[in-house]
Amino acid sequence: MAVFRPIPVTLPAHGVMFAESVHGPGFEMAERADAFHKLIYVLHGRVDYAGAGEAKPIAAPAGAVLGVPEGVRHRITDAEPATLLLLCFSKRFLARDAELAALWSAIGGGRAVGLRPGRPWGQRFESAWRAAIVEQSGTLPGRAVAITAAAENILVSLARLPAAPAANQARLRVEAVARQMAETFYEPWNLEGACARAGMSRRHFSALFRAITGRTFLEHLTELRLAHAARLLGEGRHSVIGAAFSSGYGDLSNFYRLFRQRHGLPPREWADRAQRQGRISASPGPR
Repeated sequence: MAVFRPIPVTLPAHGVMFAESVHGPGFEMAERADAFHKLIYVLHGRVDYAGAGEAKPIAAPAGAVLGVPEGVRHRITDAEPATLLLLCFSKRFLARDAELAALWSAIGGGRAVGLRPGRPWGQRFESAWRAAIVEQSGTLPGRAVAITAAAENILVSLARLPAAPAANQARLRVEAVARQMAETFYEPWNLEGACARAGMSRRHFSALFRAITGRTFLEHLTELRLAHAARLLGEGRHSVIGAAFSSGYGDLSNFYRLFRQRHGLPPREWADRAQRQGRISASPGPR
């Protein structure tokens, strides 16, 4: 449903609200200041953000995100009819964890910011936003936990973006996908999905990915997964099945084959040797 004025937002007790604002023709917004922080993701259209006392407005096309701290007077004007996805959160939400407050500070530093993170981050935000809307409209146990977790993940992913945009936007998109792989290698990644996240052809993506990582897509994904499995097995607190599952392998025979190729031993033998070596290196030396 299109709106012609800013939507009212009342935060619940847990301090997080996800919302949507579909602007109708002639949408108008007077200068305002909110009693909460907010991230504004431009899903469609284009808006101009003007902060009080700022000489030049921030142009925010589709895919851009605006960060607006609590109490900052501002105004949003449609350059094109826009659809905005909102994440609103309170100081109380940030105060639950000092690291959360630090993430918000790293993003905006207490002032309004306009960012163009790129398609991979946008897809991540859209997915988290959809999941949060489902939780907000439901009554399942743990609803507030799921909503606040979605907000926390969005802040983490936004704070991890490069500080400055790269001159080569194609390379920036591939680097963003590589970072996502490093964080979520245990998910069902494939080359086609990675190309779609970067918005590139398979050939162009593969060439840039190899130039950035020094490996093919599959080689890099396998290295990330096997390195994680080796860490878990080396700690001695995980079974082979558990390490394989935690690393993203559902096929145990495939995991055994790849692990042996990478480390020269089956997983269990490698783990036993690694733990023996760890105990030896940790034991006191001769006096």
